[in-house]
Amino acid sequence: MSELGKKHENQIAINNLDATTGDRPQIQRDLGFASHGLVIHDAQGEVVFKQSDHAVKKEDVYAFVAEALSK
Repeated sequence: MSELGKKHENQIAINNLDATTGDRPQIQRDLGFASHGLVIHDAQGEVVFKQSDHAVKKEDVYAFVAEALSK
């Protein structure tokens, strides 16, 4: 996903978080992730896209970001 962040540097922020620290294990469970996943939040912090564990598909993420940025 780092290349996506570079491509849209001034439009999106990408953060990798350790799901095993602090309150993140509970957040991970609340999102329905068994061990990890990818979450996109809007500017208000609401979850607008998520894919869990090994179901994350780069093409889906790229298409979602492209559509969101076109609005």
